Amino acid sequence: MTRLKTDQYIKVCMKTWLLCEASVHAESASPAPRKNIVRECNECAKACFAVVTRLVSNAGDLGELVLNCLLHCRQCSTECAKYPAEEDLQFCAMVSSICADTLTELAVIQQSN
Repeated sequence: MTRLKTDQYIKVCMKTWLLCEASVHAESASPAPRKNIVRECNECAKACFAVVTRLVSNAGDLGELVLNCLLHCRQCSTECAKYPAEEDLQFCAMVSSICADTLTELAVIQQSN
């Protein structure tokens, strides 16, 4: 995999990780935190961070990390999209969806190797 492509995956996962962490923080600080949002955003953030860590360390095989991240990003996107009146959650849904779409390409590359 070229360095340029790797950088693209790192950037999209980092953005998603940071946004999901911010969503977890904001939701947890609210008077009535919605557990589903906290759970899905937290899982997405952890999965994205795991992919970034492996890519940055050039540790080689990503194993199940990419598929795990793809799944959690899709779940996060689906959960956040349930709140159309909340701009921050709609943005989180969009960014998580973009991350999942981008990682689909990486998953295909991993499977072909």
